[in-house]
Amino acid sequence: MRIALCSKGNFSLEKGFTKNRIELAESLEKLGWETTLVDKQMLGIPNSARYHPVKHSHALKEFLVENIDLFDVVLYEYDTLPFRRGLFDKHTLLIARPAILAYHFDLIPFKYNLKSKISNFIGRWKQKLGRNKNDLKEELQRIDYCLRQADIIQVQNKKDQALLVSKGFAEKRIIIVPNGIPAEKISAFQRNSFDLHSPFIVAYVGTFDFRKGAMDFPKIFKQLRKEFPDIQLKLLGTQGMFQTIEQVLKFFPKKMHSSIEVVPKFKADQLPTLLKDCHIGIFPSYLESFGFGALEMMCAGLPVVAYNIPGPSDFVPKEMLAPRGDVSAFSNIAISTLKDSHLLYKRSHQARDIVINKYCWDDIARRVDAQYKFYLNQLQEEPEVREPTFELRGFQNN
Repeated sequence: MRIALCSKGNFSLEKGFTKNRIELAESLEKLGWETTLVDKQMLGIPNSARYHPVKHSHALKEFLVENIDLFDVVLYEYDTLPFRRGLFDKHTLLIARPAILAYHFDLIPFKYNLKSKISNFIGRWKQKLGRNKNDLKEELQRIDYCLRQADIIQVQNKKDQALLVSKGFAEKRIIIVPNGIPAEKISAFQRNSFDLHSPFIVAYVGTFDFRKGAMDFPKIFKQLRKEFPDIQLKLLGTQGMFQTIEQVLKFFPKKMHSSIEVVPKFKADQLPTLLKDCHIGIFPSYLESFGFGALEMMCAGLPVVAYNIPGPSDFVPKEMLAPRGDVSAFSNIAISTLKDSHLLYKRSHQARDIVINKYCWDDIARRVDAQYKFYLNQLQEEPEVREPTFELRGFQNN
C-alpha cells in the first residue's frame, strides 16, 4: 500500500502539527506501506515563502492530478483541496484531516489581554466596514465544501467527530485516529524514581498563546503558590505567538519570575530529560485537535490536569479534567494531587499506563492500516456520489 501524507509546510519532529504524520508514516512502514511526505518543496513552493492558501491549494491539486496514480491513499489538511472530487482518480482514497476544526471558533470564547482585546475590537470593526466582512462565512463555506469532497474525514478526537455529525456529515465517513508516541520514545520517557522532596515542579509542554490558556496560567500558578510557596513552573516549547522568554514572562507578576523556567524550543529527544524532575503537568488549553503535549507529559509519568475540551478529554482521566476556563476547579485538582503522595503515585502510574496501553504509534498504525484498507475497498466497489459543486472565490473547481 502507498500513502502520501501532505503538509502545508515542511516536516519536522520539532513541529507538533507535522510530527504526528512523520511518526504515523514510520509505523505504517513497519507494516509494509510505502510512504511519501509531501512538503512545500515537493509542491514546488520555495521554503522561504509564507503559506498562501490559494497558491498552496493549486500546487497540491496539480501535484495530485499528475501523481495520484502513485498512491492508494492521500492524507491532507482538510482545507487545502477545495476542488471537486471528480478531478482526481476515484481509485485513490482521499482523506481530509482537520488540524483544528474552524467550526469551534464560533463556539469557544478565548480569554485575551487588554492589548489583544483592543486589536480584536479594531479588527472586527474593519471587517464590518470593509470588503472582508464576509471572509469568515466564505472560509467556513470553503471548509464545508472541502470536507464534502473527501472520501472520508479523519479527526483526532470524539468531540470533533460529534461536531461534524451535528453539521450534517455522515458518521460512517468519519474515523478517529489519535496521536501516539513511538515505542522507543515511550521507553525513553521511563523514569527510575519519583522524588517527592520539595519544591514541586509543575510542567507544561506546548506553545504559549491565548488558545492555549495564556491568561489562565498566572491565576493557576498563583493558586498553587498559596499552597506550595516554593513550587516551580517549567514552560517547555512556548515559542509561537510569543517568541521570547521575556514575552512569556510578561504574563506573570514579576514576583513569580524567579520561580518560572521558560524553554522556547527544544529538540524532540530532549523532552524526557526536561520532564524528569517534574511532578505534575498542567494543560489549560481551550481548544485542541489532540493535545500532544499533554500526552507526552503523561508518558513521562506526570498526572496531567486539563480542561474538558476536544482532544485531552479522550485520554486524560475524568478526575483530572476541569470545566473549560474554571481556574479554581483546575487548581484544586492539581493541589489535591500534590498534597497526597499516595494519590500522586497512583495518578502518575495511571497516566503512563494509559499511554503504554492505548497510545503507542505501532498499535494505532495497525488500526489505521485496517481502516484505510476497508474504506479503500469500499471506494473501489461503490459508484461515486458527490454533492453538487459551486464556485468558491479564489479557486476554480475544474
